[in-house]
Amino acid sequence: MKGISTVIALACALVFVTGIMWAIFEPIAKRIKSRPAASAAPPMMASEKSRLALTTLEIVFNRLFAVLLVLSAVPLILNPLTIPTIIIFIIFALFLWFSKKYHLSANIIFLIFALGIYFIQIPPIAWGIFRGLKEFRIGGFDFHQFTLLFCVAPLIFISFSVRNILGNIFAYFKTNVSRNAFYLISLFIVFVTLPAYPLLDSIRLRDRTRNVNTAVGGDLSLVYTQQSLTFIDRYNMAGNFTSNFDSSTKKYIYHLQLLEPLKKDIQFTKVETDGEKINFTTDSRIACSNCQKDMSDPYGLIFPAGKDIDFTIVNDWLIKTINFTEPGDKVDEFIFWK
Repeated sequence: MKGISTVIALACALVFVTGIMWAIFEPIAKRIKSRPAASAAPPMMASEKSRLALTTLEIVFNRLFAVLLVLSAVPLILNPLTIPTIIIFIIFALFLWFSKKYHLSANIIFLIFALGIYFIQIPPIAWGIFRGLKEFRIGGFDFHQFTLLFCVAPLIFISFSVRNILGNIFAYFKTNVSRNAFYLISLFIVFVTLPAYPLLDSIRLRDRTRNVNTAVGGDLSLVYTQQSLTFIDRYNMAGNFTSNFDSSTKKYIYHLQLLEPLKKDIQFTKVETDGEKINFTTDSRIACSNCQKDMSDPYGLIFPAGKDIDFTIVNDWLIKTINFTEPGDKVDEFIFWK
């Protein structure tokens, strides 16, 4: 319910702002339209030009959001890895500012980037807004998190990339619907749908984990990845880091198997389920054959060399993320929800 309330509040705010801007710019648009044309163009050229040309309202809104896109991209500078993404945003902002007609090829290119930024999860460069919004929802809609601020610029970029394609397609059809009305309605629908979809989409359990952030992972990520690539047939039969719901016991079961003996020990300073550290001395949910407990630290664990590892967690509720932290703050992160 809290998620639905948040989406409704955002939608109402957008409607309110849209109404104010419409009241300001609609008289200007009518005045400009009422001016006589300086010279008559040939019928075919005039038809082509009017079909793809942006209306005054479209130009004004595009320029307004071009400025907002640049301003909202400023916080991304805090992470130098986002510079390529910022460059894409700036190029798109210039395109919105100077464009006075629809350009299908350019709109398609920007749409491809927009789909990547929305669906492909590469957190260091500010890609993966879909999963970021889902995590925001899972975290209880904590507006104090700075990650929400970083979503504004990508959402503006994605929204206008999608809307430009819709407008481009609409321009090729003869219809009684006003271009300005279609622009505002389509922009509103896209703006609401993009954040609402991940906020309201169901969260499901993966059959197999998704190993993420391997660039900052440790030895476990390396072993897991090598094993996945080398023992595909064998892995399909008995391996991987699997997760499933046992309907008979109403339990969630998470099962990590390393089918080949390790060449060296892998030590963990802590293992966390959804941010909560596992105490291997007192926690009865955990079973790990051939594992060694760190006697000096109840949160420490060792996967010893020369042993097959069989690590299992049985839980009453869905675990979304399991993190194995190795010395040096190297984190092996495994995702179990989608």
